[in-house]
Amino acid sequence: MGTIKKNSKEQEIGLVVRMKRILIVMDSCRYDSAVGLDTPFGEPDPAHTDTNHTITAFIDFFCVNKLPRPIDDYINPTFLREFNYIENLKTPVYFISDNPHLHPVNTHVKGMLNLFNEYKVTNKYFHGCKEIIDMANELDLGDDYYLVLWFGETHQPYHYGDHVNLKWKSFANRVVKYNRGADNITDKEMDEMHNKQREACKFILNNVWKFVEEHSDAEVIITADHGESLGENHRYGHGCDVHPAQFTVPIWHRKVNK
Repeated sequence: MGTIKKNSKEQEIGLVVRMKRILIVMDSCRYDSAVGLDTPFGEPDPAHTDTNHTITAFIDFFCVNKLPRPIDDYINPTFLREFNYIENLKTPVYFISDNPHLHPVNTHVKGMLNLFNEYKVTNKYFHGCKEIIDMANELDLGDDYYLVLWFGETHQPYHYGDHVNLKWKSFANRVVKYNRGADNITDKEMDEMHNKQREACKFILNNVWKFVEEHSDAEVIITADHGESLGENHRYGHGCDVHPAQFTVPIWHRKVNK
């Protein structure tokens, strides 16, 4: 991978302000759901995220630029610098999401999205992965942009493409009791949910490949906002435990020369 070069002004303030950047987020995708998949991106690196819930991830990602940090490169300033792109760069940010749990009537999510609307840099869509890519291809991005593609197929109930997880409703109805200690979800069912997330992850990666390749002059980060417990500590889901399964996510990072 290349490195990002700074001019003298950037060196003075210690910030990289070059702005062709694509951030792709696969909601809830735990690290091992992205390992061993047959996609053009190859294997991801493991990364730490500071949150295990989407709402707090909005703050980390968009307010303080605190992205997940590669475990083997934990002190890399590329990932640790606290620089608010929204406040410091007068360039468009496109927030494009199909997350089933990010429906506009969700009060908590709506309040958070309205915060970003105040910056007048956020466009929201609630569509599937392929539709999002089509819309992204139609954007007039100009010379500088910070494009965010946020995908929900990897979030429970793991719907993707034409696939609908028909067993999800029965499974979901037992999660609360399971997280309280009941043995009402089998290992086989948990493995099935894991496989559904892996299939959704592969679906997203294969769909975004051509789009990423067509933006070869952009820095590209593909990651997740948080992970997902799949039986660890007798928990399922996220926001319900501090286990590493909820805080370890995949990351692919392509830097470009400038």
